[in-house]
Amino acid sequence: MRLSVVFIAIHLSLIFYLYPSDMIGVSHFGHWLYIITGFLFEFLLLFLYLSGLSAFPKEDIISIVKKCGLWWARLLLLPLLAYFFMSFVLLNRSHAELLTIIFLPTTPIWAILLLLFIIPLFVSIHGHRTILRGSFALMITILPLILFSLFSCFQNINIHFFFPIEPMPTFWYDEHFLNSLLAHSPFLSLGIFSRYLSFAVSKTRKYIYAAMLFLLPFYLLAVYIPILTFAPDTAQKLRYPIPVALDTVNVEWLFFDRITMFYVVSTVSFIYVYTSVLVWIMSTLTVNLYTSVSRTKICWGIIGIAYFICILVPDWETIDWLISLDTPLRLYCLIFIPLLIYGIGLYYRRRALT
Repeated sequence: MRLSVVFIAIHLSLIFYLYPSDMIGVSHFGHWLYIITGFLFEFLLLFLYLSGLSAFPKEDIISIVKKCGLWWARLLLLPLLAYFFMSFVLLNRSHAELLTIIFLPTTPIWAILLLLFIIPLFVSIHGHRTILRGSFALMITILPLILFSLFSCFQNINIHFFFPIEPMPTFWYDEHFLNSLLAHSPFLSLGIFSRYLSFAVSKTRKYIYAAMLFLLPFYLLAVYIPILTFAPDTAQKLRYPIPVALDTVNVEWLFFDRITMFYVVSTVSFIYVYTSVLVWIMSTLTVNLYTSVSRTKICWGIIGIAYFICILVPDWETIDWLISLDTPLRLYCLIFIPLLIYGIGLYYRRRALT
């Protein structure tokens, strides 16, 4: 149950990240099909991933891939480590930009980044139990704020902007659609949690599938709230469509001037969960495959290198370039890693029957 809460939290951190702008940028119409396609794509890969993990109770992807040999494990999982690191850098750098634009225009970017890096460092050092407990507490307090913010936008929507509904048939190789798959990548983190929570138990898998279905409305809302508020042509020009849509909301009884505050506080809280998970996973992969240095030192090293890179990123054009550059790595991790784990699991199941 607690793992499904983490699963929801880390997805929400990316659903309200660059996903709306990327998905809106695919085309002027038919966004429902693009959203459903990405969702079903993740659901299929999640099914294969959990099926493979369920063949190895209390083992993570490190020990599973090590069955092919240590050097094969190092080679095959190195792209996953690189992808998680890129995601960590991009996630923190872009949200620092968001905080600068909305709340802290005079605060230097290095100070904002420092705040974004401190909590993941602390949580990742303390391990998965802190992540599970913290995620559950955050979900109880933050999810109602997210829902309140999103449903408040309904007062400004125009249902006519939903039409036409015909999709663009070639969307699946569009750059924006491929970039939007970033929001479907958090399920890969389950491969490390499987050491502590066995997916051989069908109830555990059912909770994850239920959490995945729970996320579908958020994928739809994140895209359609800006579209139904501004029309697709205008929404495509917005860097942060959800915060801009929230700025149009007028709630007279609210004691804050801007409802956007609820949204930003909520999303940053979910960002803390996902970045903590990323640092914990990267340190675990590094310690088990590449070095004997303590995990605490590895966490400090990851944070230090990532902070330095974030400081060097000058503007949004560079962030967009890095996201596009990250696409082949993303597709490798999304497709190959679940298929690899599924294939190894299938092989060992058949061998056990003979």
